[in-house]
Amino acid sequence: MENTKNKVVISSYQVILLIIIYRIIISFTYLPIVNTPPGNQDIWITLLLSIPYTIILCLPLLYLSNKFKDLTIIEYSEKILGKVMGKIMGIYYTLFLLMFSIILLATLVEILNTTMFSETPTFITAVIMLITCTYISYKGLEGIARGGEIFFPFIFFSIFLFVVLSYNNYDFTVLLPILSDSTFKELNIGALDRSIKFSDVIILAMVVPHLERKEDLNRIFIKSVVYSIVMIIVLVIATQAVLGIEYAKHTSFPFFTFSRLVNLLDFIQRIDVLTVITLLTGNIGKISGYLYFTTIAFTQTINKKDNRPYIIPTAIIMLIVTVLIKDRRSLLSVGEALQEVILISSFITIFILPLITTIVYFFRRKNI
Repeated sequence: MENTKNKVVISSYQVILLIIIYRIIISFTYLPIVNTPPGNQDIWITLLLSIPYTIILCLPLLYLSNKFKDLTIIEYSEKILGKVMGKIMGIYYTLFLLMFSIILLATLVEILNTTMFSETPTFITAVIMLITCTYISYKGLEGIARGGEIFFPFIFFSIFLFVVLSYNNYDFTVLLPILSDSTFKELNIGALDRSIKFSDVIILAMVVPHLERKEDLNRIFIKSVVYSIVMIIVLVIATQAVLGIEYAKHTSFPFFTFSRLVNLLDFIQRIDVLTVITLLTGNIGKISGYLYFTTIAFTQTINKKDNRPYIIPTAIIMLIVTVLIKDRRSLLSVGEALQEVILISSFITIFILPLITTIVYFFRRKNI
């Protein structure tokens, strides 16, 4: 079967690209970092500071994944904590992945309805997106990994193109003076916020058994963290230098607004459509991946081997919740509350639960 560990092997390169895509597409979509403390011209410094915080926070998870390279986080949690607690942990991780799948889908639908399809019902937009994502998920991990190799060059080229073509619009003086308006506390709070929200590391903990070279796990983690941060810094600096600090904070889709200011040549208008294509490509890739890993987490929790029968039911749940949310309230209008939910749930997922599992492992390691 597609999801059997012995039959699906992916390269370290593919995993790095996947995690980079999953992380930067959020910034490409609505750039939440611009409203993170200190919320000024020093955000790029905050992003750099987030690297060591991210490494520290993910140490328990990385330690366990290195110890149990043939098991996913769902499988080794049950092995360490016992059947009952392991099942509870598995259910939690499944719900966490499902929650992010819904947030990603609802946000994408809201962006499309706001920028392009204002008259299209939420249900129709969501169904179209989910049909595509469900198909990709059915292709399994190998298809998702190969998709990353296709999506990444396109996303990278799109970002590079817009950054270069905006050369006439930059005003880098808005980024000065450095550190004049930020406190040490604000910089570290912002860095910690960014590192906690690196929830995509859970995907790495799910694919370790499928790695072609399992000894590359730590290298994959470091490279994906550093490369994604560098790309996000480029997005932030370019956007702030064109839109200004305050306007970038108060517009819903900063990079999309940034891209609309690019006018390549008189005969090539509205090049910002490339932003929409990139946004769709990256988000569909991420939603497909999260949909797939949600079903993998669920099947491993209930000790099933084939995740495919659960893909469509999970997609239907995502559709129902997305329509209910979107038709009642805009997700972006409650951005502060949403970010708080993401912060708390991500902290529990990537640090608290792995830390508890690691502590239990130290006490029980002789019996495991």
